Amino acid sequence: MNHVFFAAILIGLTVSTANPVGLTAALVLLPAAVLRQRSRGRCYASAAGYYADALWPLAVGAKNFFGPSVSALVAVVFWFISAALLALPFGLLWTNTTRRLLWRAPLAILIGIIPPLGLIGSASPLTAAGFLFPAWSWAGLVVSLAGCGLVAAYPRYGIPSFAAVALVANLIYPGDRHAPVGWQAVDTNFGAISHGPVSPSREYLAAQEIQNQAVASPAKVTVFPESVVPRWTASTDLFWKPTIDRLRGSGKVVLIGALIPLSLPVQMAEFHAAADLLRSARVAWPVPQSTEPYYYRNAAIIRGAESGVFLQRVPVPISVWKPLSRGGAPLHLAGPSAMDLAGERAAILICYEQVIPWTVLTAAVVRPTLFVGMSNDHWATGTTIPQWQALCLRAWSRLFHLPYLLATNT
Repeated sequence: MNHVFFAAILIGLTVSTANPVGLTAALVLLPAAVLRQRSRGRCYASAAGYYADALWPLAVGAKNFFGPSVSALVAVVFWFISAALLALPFGLLWTNTTRRLLWRAPLAILIGIIPPLGLIGSASPLTAAGFLFPAWSWAGLVVSLAGCGLVAAYPRYGIPSFAAVALVANLIYPGDRHAPVGWQAVDTNFGAISHGPVSPSREYLAAQEIQNQAVASPAKVTVFPESVVPRWTASTDLFWKPTIDRLRGSGKVVLIGALIPLSLPVQMAEFHAAADLLRSARVAWPVPQSTEPYYYRNAAIIRGAESGVFLQRVPVPISVWKPLSRGGAPLHLAGPSAMDLAGERAAILICYEQVIPWTVLTAAVVRPTLFVGMSNDHWATGTTIPQWQALCLRAWSRLFHLPYLLATNT
């Protein structure tokens, strides 16, 4: 392997640290480092090397997410297949004709962010557009794509030209925008509240803490992390009713990450047993698990002065969205990407949706006034995944010059 291959590897490693410099290098240098290889095979190997190194936290995080019942080999295979698939556009579009790189380099990046590849399209170099051309919106994306093609075809002229335009863009950038007045994101430390064995008392205590913080917050809109309520049903609404009434009376709104079961309704006997346990909230008895596949929606529940449900469009493939097996959360790709809430047009991005450009860009099309991120990162301990989510959200917020909020559970 030549030094250009190792350059792609190094860029991938830098990206995995969730550093804006590494992300910028990926957009400016990666297409040239990959597509200027001497053969299609070397081109593909370089691209696969970039994605393998950029996505290495995925292997560690996936093992934690899948749980102890799943072999580490499954996580490694998931990581390997992701890198192999995302490298395909570069291998297929390789050419030994220099001028063709002007359009083939941008096309390779675009293919990686549009479904079906876009559904696993994290670590996309295009995310760096927000750091190179902040507040340029869609023009920043166009210039980023054109620039990486110019660098790939004619690096001697492309690199200084690209750098000069990016420097001007950053010099005139007015600065990041602050969250709207009256909006607040609250981080929590509930751990694996929605992952693993069910503990009713733990759920009860977490629900009480969320309700207390929502009522006590001076904010008009309070955002809590993804899936901090493991099951939101009609009985949950009844349990929350006193708090919801208080929020409605004071004109407040709360966004709560929750899982909505799609299975059969809970039997009355189970409901009364759960109610008794919630009243005592002293001992956590294990709840018998059904042998039937568990179907659910990953959602943001809106309650208080306004009510609604916002569904996650792209759950994590394989572990949450299970196209080849039963259970899990279904893909909702055509669902709404933003909603009107408390005078704002909020683009809500639930966890995984923050790191794949497709969900962000389709949200940006409907002209939101802010991005709202909700994450549950208890499973990402020991990885840079939480930092990567925050970096991506910040990058897209800079590009479209919109404020953002991020609520995370650890």
